[in-house]
Amino acid sequence: MRDLFDVALGFIERSESRDTLKALVLDFSETLQHFGFDYWMMTRLPALNEDAEPYVIAHTWPEQWLRQYREQRYFWHDPVSLFSFTQFRPFTWSEAKRGSQRTRTSMRLFSEAKSLGLADGIGFPLCDPSSAQAVVSLAADRPVDLSLMDRQMLHLVCINAELRAAELFDMSRTRIARISDREKEVLRWIANGKSAADVGDILGLSERTVKEHLSHSRTKLNATTTTHAVAKALKSHQFTL
Repeated sequence: MRDLFDVALGFIERSESRDTLKALVLDFSETLQHFGFDYWMMTRLPALNEDAEPYVIAHTWPEQWLRQYREQRYFWHDPVSLFSFTQFRPFTWSEAKRGSQRTRTSMRLFSEAKSLGLADGIGFPLCDPSSAQAVVSLAADRPVDLSLMDRQMLHLVCINAELRAAELFDMSRTRIARISDREKEVLRWIANGKSAADVGDILGLSERTVKEHLSHSRTKLNATTTTHAVAKALKSHQFTL
């Protein structure tokens, strides 16, 4: 146990000095291997039914699994992902599986993951400084059996890894284009549940002009949807709700 404690403490002490995401990822991966985990995913959580991929900070998932996960649109069928929205404490994949509705898609998902060496894992729900929720999910090729102390040490490792990774990730994106004051206004009203027509009435604009502002915002922010644009503008502190 002392060896793992030293491993965890060593990573925590080093993490703040890592000045690139690549260096942090390598150190984090090597640290996790001491605890028996070869694969991991670190991501912020998307809004309901939104594409999760733009929110991924870093990962070592097998490329084949990532491709299948993307092509099958597994995120909103994945008990581990769904558990991440509702849990505050660490949970194993087995616990998420037992605590979720059993569907044909979720059963296929776990079967495919196991065939690629992701038999079980543990998720650490986190609060991200730039996002409401995030999760670090670790995977192994065998059932997870960790002592309470090991879980707590891993939790501390994941908290420090995600905080530093989020900082480095966001720093690499600080070059994100700035939207105009009018575009901020439009996005703010949209984020507060108003339709394009509603925003037009409030700001004295035509609905077409509002939609043009939304289109320009998505392009500038490199966002796939308006919801994604709102999230990116909020995360880059371009406006507040």
